[in-house]
Amino acid sequence: MKEFNFNEATGTIIKYIGEDVNVIIPSEIDGVPVTKIGDTAFWYCTSIESITIPNSVITIGESAFMHCFSLKNINIPNSVTSIGKNVFHSCKSLENVNIPDGITSIGKYSFMDCKSLKSLTIPNTVTEIGENAFEGCISLKSINILNSVTTIGDEAFSYCLSLESITIPDGVTTIGNYTFYNCPSIKNITIPNSVTNIGRAAFMFCSSLKSVTLPDGMTSISDSVFVGCRSLKNINIPDSVKSIGNEAFYGCEKLRSIVIPDSVKEIGENAFDDHTSIEKK
Repeated sequence: MKEFNFNEATGTIIKYIGEDVNVIIPSEIDGVPVTKIGDTAFWYCTSIESITIPNSVITIGESAFMHCFSLKNINIPNSVTSIGKNVFHSCKSLENVNIPDGITSIGKYSFMDCKSLKSLTIPNTVTEIGENAFEGCISLKSINILNSVTTIGDEAFSYCLSLESITIPDGVTTIGNYTFYNCPSIKNITIPNSVTNIGRAAFMFCSSLKSVTLPDGMTSISDSVFVGCRSLKNINIPDSVKSIGNEAFYGCEKLRSIVIPDSVKEIGENAFDDHTSIEKK
């Protein structure tokens, strides 16, 4: 077909060269099944508004739709089991996307700067959300993460300015560095007991965050983890915590008092705001 550069030996669309606004990818080209959308296949196709992917496709390569600035809707069939990193990076008009049940990982930068994306459900086959996966999704208000996820990578939701609610499932063991950095609309968050590590500055500048429940299994509170959470009033530090990092609660203006359990043996520099009085259990 004239619209596609196609590798018959691998069933891969190498490059889209058409000019349609609404693209329908065929299930076959010259009798050969289309099984893969190759790396950068639609890269910088700035006029495309919608793409239909057939059930024959199993793999979508890295940066396949990167910089498709006008892309609003895309339907990914359940036949797809692998999506590469950067796949929708900077698709600024993307409003709706379904992630099929066969996907196990949402890679690095997958939805970075998808500024129009408002909501998303991550299927229960996904175990990992990669670094910067949703960074800069400024319209994303809610996201439902199911119990299969065990790792949320560094900066995964940073600069999600509209994010109001997020459920962190019981299976998550690690929240990466700067994961929710500058998410000023989040008000409350419960971190399940399965979490043993919360990275540096994970909730930095979450200025509307009022209360946090920390898991019982945590042994340390990282540097700068709640810096600038100026609405934070209540937080319970579990008895399992042994150290509190530098500037951990600095700039938490409304955190007037905090109780430190006897288990804490080390408190870093400027761990608390000047307004906060510290009590020992």
